[in-house]
Amino acid sequence: VAIAFFFGVLVQYIARLIFKFNYRKQLKYFGALFGGFAATSIIYFILIKGLKESTLMTPENRQWIHDNTQILLGCCFLCTTILMQVLMWCRINILKIVVLLGTFALALAFAGNDLVNFIGMPLAGYSTYHDYIANSNGVSPDQYLMTSLLDSASTPSIFLIGSGIIMVVALLTSKKAHNVIKTSLDLSRQEAGEESFGTSPIARKLVRMTTNTSSFIVNNIPPKARTWLNARFDKDEVILEHGAAFDLIRASVNLVLASLLIALGTSLKLPLSTTYVTFMVAMGTSLADRAWGRDSAVYRITGVISVIGGWFLTAGAAFLICFTVTMIVYFGGSIAIILLGALAAYMLIHSQISYNKKLKQEKNSSLAQQMVANKDKQEALVLLRKFSREEFAKVLEWSADLYHRVTTGFLNESYRTLRKAMGDIETERRYFKQVKRLGTIGVSHLNDKVGLEKGLYYFQGNDFSYDIIHSIKRTCEPCLEHTDNNFNPLEQSQKDSFGEIAQSIVSFLEESRQSIEKDAFGDLAALYNQGNILINQLGVLKREEIRHMREQVSYIKVGIVYLTVIQESQNVVAYTINLLKMNQKFQEGN
Repeated sequence: VAIAFFFGVLVQYIARLIFKFNYRKQLKYFGALFGGFAATSIIYFILIKGLKESTLMTPENRQWIHDNTQILLGCCFLCTTILMQVLMWCRINILKIVVLLGTFALALAFAGNDLVNFIGMPLAGYSTYHDYIANSNGVSPDQYLMTSLLDSASTPSIFLIGSGIIMVVALLTSKKAHNVIKTSLDLSRQEAGEESFGTSPIARKLVRMTTNTSSFIVNNIPPKARTWLNARFDKDEVILEHGAAFDLIRASVNLVLASLLIALGTSLKLPLSTTYVTFMVAMGTSLADRAWGRDSAVYRITGVISVIGGWFLTAGAAFLICFTVTMIVYFGGSIAIILLGALAAYMLIHSQISYNKKLKQEKNSSLAQQMVANKDKQEALVLLRKFSREEFAKVLEWSADLYHRVTTGFLNESYRTLRKAMGDIETERRYFKQVKRLGTIGVSHLNDKVGLEKGLYYFQGNDFSYDIIHSIKRTCEPCLEHTDNNFNPLEQSQKDSFGEIAQSIVSFLEESRQSIEKDAFGDLAALYNQGNILINQLGVLKREEIRHMREQVSYIKVGIVYLTVIQESQNVVAYTINLLKMNQKFQEGN
C-alpha cells in the first residue's frame, strides 16, 4: 500500500511536469516516447515477468526469453514508439491507446493474482480428493498426508477459463464492485464536488502538518522555479472528457503503474491486495496532481483512512473468524458444517438485500452529480432549482418525522425514542452541511446576474432549512435530559393541549413539503395563515404555562423544559414559513 502510494505520487508528478494539464503541445513531442515506454513496461512485467511461471510457457521458451530479454525490450520499445508516432500522425489520440493497453494489463494483473485467490482453495480440495482416491490404499483420511500439495499446482485450462468467465460476469453485474470503483473515483477526482466522507481528527491533524511543511518548502523554492512549477500545474487548463474524474494523462499512469506493481508483486510471490494497490496508486496520482485542495483534502484523507482502516480490520476479523469456524467444524463435525453452510447462505442473502435497500435509500442523487458536472450556465439554474426543491422537501419530510418523534417521546416519557431521534438529528445535520456545499457549487455555475439575485434567495432558504433542524435539536436536548433524569412529567391537561397543536405542526410541515414538491404557489397564502394560527396558539400556551409555573413552584423543572419546547415549536413554524417564501422567490422568474 505504501509503495503504491509513493510511486503513484512520484510517477504522476514527473508525468505532469512533462505534459502539464494542457498536454496537447507536449504530446506532439513526447507522446510517442511516453506510449512506447508504457507499452514496453507492460510487455516486460506482464508477459516476461508475469508469465514466467505459467503452464503455457515451455522451459525452452522461458530460457530463450531470459537469454534475450534486453534485445526483446529494445525491439519492443523501438516498435511501439514508432507505432505510437504513426498513430499520432493519423490524428489518433495515443493516450486513449495507452489507457486501453493499461486496462488490459490491469485485467491480466488482476487475473494473475485474484484468480489464484478465487479458485485456489476449491482446486486444492479437488486435487486433495483425487490424490487420496488414487494413492491412499485404504488409509483413513485423517491419517493420509497431502504431500502432493507441496509441488507446484498444474491447473487444467478449462478451470482457468471457466473461473475467468465467472469473475468477469461478477464484476460486470456486481453493484458492490461498482461502488468500490465509485469510491475510488470520488476520492481522486480533479474537480471539487460532492464529498462522500466527512472529517476526522487524524485527517485534520495530517492536513495541518502537511500544510505547514508544504508552506515551508514552497517559501524556500526560488521564485522563478516556483513560477515554472505552478505553470506546469495550472488546473485551469485541464482537459477533461465529459463526465471524467481526471484527464487521460492521469488515467494512463493509474492503469499502467497499478498493473506493473501488481504484476511485479505477483512475480515475486509477495502477498498483496490488487484492489488496494490500484486504489493507492489512484490516491497518489491525485495528490501529485493537486486534486486535494485546502477545501477537499480533509475529506479525501478521511476517505483514504477509512478505506485502508477497513482493510486492516477485515484482515484481523478474517483471522479470528477463520479460527472460530475451524474450531466449530473440528468439534462439531458434519452437523456443524451443515449449520455453518446454512448460516453462510443466510448471511449472503441478507447482506445483498440490505445492500440493495441501502442503494435505494442513498441520499446522494444523480441530480447532484449532474449539477456539479454541468458547465452550461442556462442549464445550471434549471438543475439548481430542481435540486433545491428535492432537498428542501427532504428537510421538511425529516423535520415532520423528527418533530413528531421528539414531541411524542417527551409527552410519553420515552427515553429510547428521544435518544434515537437525537442521533438521527445529528445525522441529518451532517448531511445538510454536505447539501449546502453542493448548492454552493451549483450557485457558482450560474451567470453573474442570476447568481447574485437567485443565489441570495437560495442561501437564505438553506439557512432557514438548517434553522428548522437546529430548532428541533434544541427541542430534543432538554427533553432527553429531563426524561433521562426521571423528573416530573407534564400534567395530563398540558399533554392534551400541546399534543393537539404538535400534531397540527406535523401536518403543517407535511403540507409545506407537498407544496414545495409540486412547485405549487397557489396554496401558500393558506399555509402562511395556518402557520400564523399555530404560532398564536403556541403563544397562548406559553402565557398559560408562565402563569401555571407561578402557581405550581414544584413543577419548575418540567415547566422550563415545556417553555423551551413551545418556543422552539414556534421557531419551527416561523422558519418553515420563511423557507416557503424564499423557495417561491427562488423558483419564480428567469
